Amino acid sequence: MGKAQVGGRRLLIALLAWPLGVAGAALGTVLVLRLSARAWARGHAGDVQAIVLAEAYLLLLATLLACFGGPRGVRDRLGFRYTGLWNLALAWAAWLVALAAGTLVLVILAPLLGRPRSNAEDLLRIARDPLAVVVLVPTVTLLAPLAEELLFRGALFGWLRARLPWWAAAVISAAIFAGAHLIPALFPTFFVFGLAAAAVYQYTRSTLNTFVMHASQNTLAVLVVFTLLGTSPKA
Repeated sequence: MGKAQVGGRRLLIALLAWPLGVAGAALGTVLVLRLSARAWARGHAGDVQAIVLAEAYLLLLATLLACFGGPRGVRDRLGFRYTGLWNLALAWAAWLVALAAGTLVLVILAPLLGRPRSNAEDLLRIARDPLAVVVLVPTVTLLAPLAEELLFRGALFGWLRARLPWWAAAVISAAIFAGAHLIPALFPTFFVFGLAAAAVYQYTRSTLNTFVMHASQNTLAVLVVFTLLGTSPKA
């Protein structure tokens, strides 16, 4: 995909290095807060969780940049580049179709899987303090979609696509993407989105376009959750 293929060694290093970096960063953050602001941390658990989550996605982005050759590698290997307004419009239309299809699948499977619960709901329940809101909202709506698209579509699907028919690579990467969210009731929705995003990347050769899809999905989830919780994203 793109001007340079995704190497298996680079992908493996990224998948191993990121969790180690997250564990180290989380431990460091907790230790620093215990030493310098223990009372504040105890009374602001939501802020601490928001900070750790933001760190995790920043580290994922940094890991991908380091493993795939910096900004140029992200562009050439992971496909993050602008390919025109038409492709952006196509990506957004594909997201709407995936949203409708995923919702329909959820309704059909609700008796089997139970009530679906958005992962954004648990995250935003802790966003009661201004700091948590300021950190969580851009993390969920922008940083997480960017990092996840570079990982799941750019790196994982890109690596699989060079070795399998694109549709098989799409199914496998979509299943891994859905499973990684650890919400069984929403697995079908994430899987449908993963298929749509892989198809858009296959057609447009751009993870910028799939990022638009993902950011739209997460932004909608944030707006819905804030509405259901009876809060507003005000800092």
